[in-house]
Amino acid sequence: MPLTWGDILQWHPAALDSAEAALRAARNACTDRAGDLDGMATPKGWSGDAADNASVSLRRLTGELRDLVAQVSAAYTAVRDAADGVRGVESAVRTALDHAHAGEFAIDADGTVRDLRPQMCLSNTHDWLLIQQERQDRLGECALRVEAALRKAADVDADLGAVLAKILAGTIKGGDGSLGAAAASGEAMGRHSVLPPPGHGSPAENAAWWASLSADEREEVIGAHPEWIGNRDGVEFAARDRANRLLLDRRRAHVDERWAILERFCHDENGRFIYGNYLQVKAEYEDLKEERESIATLGAILARPGAHALLGLDFTTERTQAIVANGDVDHADHVAVFTPGLTSTVAGMGGYDSDMAALKLRTEGELFRRGEQGTVATVTWLGYQAPQWSTIFTSNSVASSGAAEAGGASLANFYRGINAARPTDPDLTALGHSYGSTTTGYALQQAGVDVDRAIFFGSPGLGTSSLDTLAIRSGAAYYAEAKWDGVGDLAAFGADPTGMKGMQHLQTGAATTPDGRAWEGIIGHLDYLKDGSTSQYSMAQVVGGHPDSAVHGKNVGLTDPISAQDWYPEWLK
Repeated sequence: MPLTWGDILQWHPAALDSAEAALRAARNACTDRAGDLDGMATPKGWSGDAADNASVSLRRLTGELRDLVAQVSAAYTAVRDAADGVRGVESAVRTALDHAHAGEFAIDADGTVRDLRPQMCLSNTHDWLLIQQERQDRLGECALRVEAALRKAADVDADLGAVLAKILAGTIKGGDGSLGAAAASGEAMGRHSVLPPPGHGSPAENAAWWASLSADEREEVIGAHPEWIGNRDGVEFAARDRANRLLLDRRRAHVDERWAILERFCHDENGRFIYGNYLQVKAEYEDLKEERESIATLGAILARPGAHALLGLDFTTERTQAIVANGDVDHADHVAVFTPGLTSTVAGMGGYDSDMAALKLRTEGELFRRGEQGTVATVTWLGYQAPQWSTIFTSNSVASSGAAEAGGASLANFYRGINAARPTDPDLTALGHSYGSTTTGYALQQAGVDVDRAIFFGSPGLGTSSLDTLAIRSGAAYYAEAKWDGVGDLAAFGADPTGMKGMQHLQTGAATTPDGRAWEGIIGHLDYLKDGSTSQYSMAQVVGGHPDSAVHGKNVGLTDPISAQDWYPEWLK
């Protein structure tokens, strides 16, 4: 009979822990008798038929004891692993109940999840539909957690049952070695494997799987299978950071080894460069060079003061991809995810990380001035192949939306993963600059991202001509455009954000806030995140959940229509 939610609510590891202790004692008692058997074998001076018969009987008894030791060891290991697996079931049940409570859902005894919150009535159709979709997504997440708990329980039950069945069938043997070897063999045959992650799992499925692992199982995954979780959206970020640091160290060792080999291959015994040899390995040489630069940059960033975390790492793509955080994304009250654009690479990521560190400090400082103790984490998301000048005539051209659409799909999963990995959602803001704003726009056109606000700056277009296609509330989209920023006027991917209906506008010129502080204006395409600028101050207010305190105002680029020019005489507009 299949296990039910009502069944696993009663599961606890205490009884298995007691059985584990008893089996461990029995195994030790058996192995401790090895010396006694050796002494009984052939006492000194004993010979003849009786001695021969005793020796035969002793060999038989020793073989039976080896089998018994192997079986007891297998049972001990199976019960020990089952007890740990039950702790994973308890974890999965607890997180499912926590999500149900936080979301105002009920989980029935058969595992059915019901929505207890009455439907809201809103006159704004866009927001009403968005809220309904979010409720449905949350209910689905809760149901996935119930399913993961049941799947884990079934796996634990099946693994333990399989080992016990082998013991009862007498198929676990101790071999011909020592009792210690028999014990080791039995342990190996009784060991349970960690339940692997779902193939191509959604962030919600990944989060449910991770919640179903015990603390020991999680440590095993991080140490033995870091590739399982390094880029798995929905898994807690502290674990992803540890896994990715291990993967970074491994890749560094591999790259350094191959680089040394190619360096020797491309130089003669006198150190002179051999161009012909270089041509034979040019592709690998250039790939290794890019990876070395990326690894060096990531190493330097992770060594900087402050809490840095490596949330994503991918060397399988044409150029290295990485995701770096300032602060604790697992627990921060406010999280901002920044996606950069054209020419962005991991090797050049250091400047973006500095900008995000400064934005984090600015946001926390503004919260402190309000008397709030909110915590902030900022993320530089370079989990896609940002176009380069060298790719302008390829499918990855900045003139094409292909990279933005592909990147947007990955970015949407990252947003979903932030919310899925946490018991309560943070206040989440999406930031996108230049082509990165286009990528962000495509990400926000997907359901279930649960982003609270979005700030676009210096944008060639959001991949849409209507904010109604974005999965964010009305009035929660902000745009900043500096004077002399021609990129912001391209409208290459949908409408120019300057003129989009419902867009809120952030001032980029010099400004003085009501408290008397003066903020620096910016011009051009590159300085939106400059520390001490009006645009940075306004972004900090939005990220910190106080968009009304941002400095609002519409600056424009080079070729905006007259109707958008704030400086143009009103009577001529």
